[in-house]
Amino acid sequence: MRGNALPLTVLALSALCACQPASRGGGNAVEDTTIEVERSGGGADSPVYRLRIDGNGIAMFSAPDASGRHPLRHSNGEVMAMHPLDEAQHVALVGLLNSQAFAALAPRYEAGGKNGALTTITVAGRAGKRRVTQYAVACLRDSKRPGAVPSNAIGAGSGFVPDVFCEAVDLIENASCAGYWSAQIRPPRDPSDPRLSPPERCRLPTQGPPGGAPPML
Repeated sequence: MRGNALPLTVLALSALCACQPASRGGGNAVEDTTIEVERSGGGADSPVYRLRIDGNGIAMFSAPDASGRHPLRHSNGEVMAMHPLDEAQHVALVGLLNSQAFAALAPRYEAGGKNGALTTITVAGRAGKRRVTQYAVACLRDSKRPGAVPSNAIGAGSGFVPDVFCEAVDLIENASCAGYWSAQIRPPRDPSDPRLSPPERCRLPTQGPPGGAPPML
């Protein structure tokens, strides 16, 4: 993990974003909620990126440019882009992250002695700040897949991760384009991976904008 990379990248993106916060449905609970996601590890087919969604619905994405030649490569070696969330999806996402089901999640789910994909969701809002981490373990909905293992680490959540966590990741990645963007920057080996067929709103431009500023898509 790059514990300090996200704040620096967010600062760079925020400085370049000319958008003004817009009022969102759902009241101040939406506008007061900041969401951060970090994904790493897990091999060639796993997403690697950092994401921040502010209360105004602007998603700020960054991922390492492994090729060194991406047209949206920033001076810090990251590919960066921004996307305004659809208001209905933004309200639904904040509602899910503030739900009793999400609040019931343990802070960490991991399988001792296993290496795998790492996903961390951090939510800061009216009720404070909390972080939930999934490391090398599967959600319940994926428990029948080959290689799926439950959490067994002492002091962490036991069993498979409740599906609300993976549902939150899915909603975040679709609404913000992060899932599609990470696949475009670091293509998975399976050419039929649905992340390689993004909707028009999530297609990264083939050429970077003037001055190297991250595009608003």
